[in-house]
Amino acid sequence: MEITLIIGVVLYVVIVLDILQTTLSMQGGGWLTSRISHLIWKFLLVLSGRDGKSKILGHSGYILLVSIVVIWVFILWSSLVLVLLSHPGSIVNSSSKIPADLWEVIYYSGYTLSTLGVGDFVASSDVWRIITTIYSFTGLILLTMSVTYFVPVLTAIIDQRKLGIILSTLGSSPQEIILNAWNGKDFSRFTEKVDDFAESIIKYSQQHRAYPVIHFFHNNKQKNNIILQLTRLYEALRIISDKVKEEHRPAKQDLKPLFIAFENYFEIIDEVTHITIKEKHPPKLELNELKQKDFIEEEKSVDLPDAYEKDRRFFMTLLHHDGWDWEDVGAKKS
Repeated sequence: MEITLIIGVVLYVVIVLDILQTTLSMQGGGWLTSRISHLIWKFLLVLSGRDGKSKILGHSGYILLVSIVVIWVFILWSSLVLVLLSHPGSIVNSSSKIPADLWEVIYYSGYTLSTLGVGDFVASSDVWRIITTIYSFTGLILLTMSVTYFVPVLTAIIDQRKLGIILSTLGSSPQEIILNAWNGKDFSRFTEKVDDFAESIIKYSQQHRAYPVIHFFHNNKQKNNIILQLTRLYEALRIISDKVKEEHRPAKQDLKPLFIAFENYFEIIDEVTHITIKEKHPPKLELNELKQKDFIEEEKSVDLPDAYEKDRRFFMTLLHHDGWDWEDVGAKKS
């Protein structure tokens, strides 16, 4: 029965490390939690028909949270069962002293992890009493950590939705964002908000690093979806920085905080999502409205610098994984 003991101990170590990394490290979810989250999300995405407006995806966040806790409990429970089964007679009936069978061990293990304890079954020796105590404390810590993990996660989700709504006020397409930012003389309506946007995006990115599960809290309302809004904002930022006529273009220094915020965003999202960036390039920018307003030279190329094409492909990949298409970035209506 040594193999049973070894498997039980390995499961215990793996799940405890995963719980600690997920809830305390602030450096992303544990190896197991991250991969399970991705698998569940992919299943829900397929189930929804890869439609970002699907209500199924709208429920994905709390489904993932509940699933994570259930899996933690199941693996920890299985671990204790395997450890106890490695030695027949480790658990006995408190009255008759008859060794517990499989279902009684499962029953005893569940009550041990819940820290409730009934008393109809007990450990047969000091070694098993110590092991029971260790698992009982682990169950208590798991419950406490789950609660302490959920609270900041829900706060981060509120911040995420708030940022999506705020960015939606800028416009429903990159061109519209730029046109709305023009006050007749310059783009001060946009540049005056750069610092605030940069701060919010950096905060959002850092929350992703601490609580990667928020990436799967999908907003199925197209007008407020955070990934769509960030893509639109980034496209608008690149147009203002590179394509608007020199006489209208804001100073690079005025836009720098937003560029730094996006660099941080790309770095962190790449770390926590483990996605493979698509090789296909997004379509060229549609700048007809801006050309009509004489913001951009008609003969100038609309291609972005090569250094930023990877960022655009990154956004296109994120959109695809969130159930959207690149065409949704320029949507006029929600």
